[in-house]
Amino acid sequence: MRVTDLIYLASEYLKLGIIIGIFIMFCMFAGYFLVYRKLLKGQRVIGWKVFLWWGIFLCYLFVVLGATLLSRGNGWTNDKIRPLFYSYRDAWISFSNAAWRNIILNFCMFVPFGIWLPLGIKGFRKFWRTYLVGFVFALMIECIQLLSRRGLFELDDILGNTVGTMIGYGLFTMAALVISKITKRKSKKVVSVAALQLPLIMTIAVFAIIFVKYDTQELGNNPYRYIEAYNSKMISVTGKSEFSTEERELNVYETTILTVEEAMEKGEKIFETLGTKIDERSTDIYEETIVLYSDLRGYSLWIDYLGGIFELMCFDVLYPDNDTRPDPVSGADEETIRNALGEIGFDIPKGAVFKELESGEYQFEAAMLETEESIVNGTFACSYYGENGIGEISNFLITCTPYKAYTAISEQEAYDKIVNGEFRYIGNIQLEIQVESCSMVYCIDSKGYYQPNYRFECMINGEESEIMIPAIKN
Repeated sequence: MRVTDLIYLASEYLKLGIIIGIFIMFCMFAGYFLVYRKLLKGQRVIGWKVFLWWGIFLCYLFVVLGATLLSRGNGWTNDKIRPLFYSYRDAWISFSNAAWRNIILNFCMFVPFGIWLPLGIKGFRKFWRTYLVGFVFALMIECIQLLSRRGLFELDDILGNTVGTMIGYGLFTMAALVISKITKRKSKKVVSVAALQLPLIMTIAVFAIIFVKYDTQELGNNPYRYIEAYNSKMISVTGKSEFSTEERELNVYETTILTVEEAMEKGEKIFETLGTKIDERSTDIYEETIVLYSDLRGYSLWIDYLGGIFELMCFDVLYPDNDTRPDPVSGADEETIRNALGEIGFDIPKGAVFKELESGEYQFEAAMLETEESIVNGTFACSYYGENGIGEISNFLITCTPYKAYTAISEQEAYDKIVNGEFRYIGNIQLEIQVESCSMVYCIDSKGYYQPNYRFECMINGEESEIMIPAIKN
């Protein structure tokens, strides 16, 4: 989710929160003036500041509950409680802006809670009371998410929300200290206020260490690293169990990581080859992908920043009469498909293996294919519509150059990791794994390097699957 999406979501719930807040404040006014003061002849005076405080606080609560509960769909979670630091390990592996932003937002979301509570209620000017209420509120949200199946129960959310409350309280005490010095009123001691800033200082320090460590490490993080080891007692591994015990040196390769500007330039060149240009008004920029459209909406182009892979659709071919989609042509040979691709500016490396996937769908596969200056790996798929040309293209060919050789674990060590549950698998069920074969495949890491992995073809609970184990030693 982009920042603009988050702002839009918060603004929508804020509008509803303001409406509900005004309604509740009206009820409070009516109850206070009509029932308490007039009918019951109550003498206690409640100032307008109290009503204003409650109105703003209720709006804030509605935004928080809306973002954490109402914006989630039903029934998509597996009822599992995510352990402490699970989301941090997940964010570390992908190291995407979106993953870290979601973690940081958990802190920021409860900072107003830590500020507003002691500001309006004197009883919460004792730090432990505000801390406790922040923890209980965060725990309540996670429990509702678990019971209503509107999200995941994550201990990291509770940690982030509680620390956010602590940071907010610390900022409140700092502001109160400054105001008291200006007005020369009695205030807390500077040492006490400084101690209450420790949650903020420690949070900044922890995130600084994480980002510096990542920035200084040589390679990126392999996406097939497991987040949490699977319970080995729930795994039964059969089939081929004897693999090579030889440790060897394997190459890591460099690939391209495009900036938004470079992705735009790549899109411009592709559209120029197709005889059109980008409609910049329709461009969508996401965390990992940019979506471009041509003038008159004839083409759509999705480009990933990692590796520069892309998917292209030609609407004029797929929907020539803007209504009925024609059937692709089957039985075409390799030369026909290469010529059709060449007419729109796409040249497939010689040596790539050609095959027809299904009726009218064709694929070229390059397995670490050496060219004059680089190595090409991956697949290039397209749909062919005869005289109308190519309708869709999925270019997953990665062009890379050798970077450095690293010591890799042996096939047997990789197999042992499966036995020990050290692989990525979501779930909490008994796994019957029948290993059939092992091969080497590459993937792009979080810094754009192309890393080797052992791919184990296997049957998991009777269904064809595969398990990927990173080959490079940690």
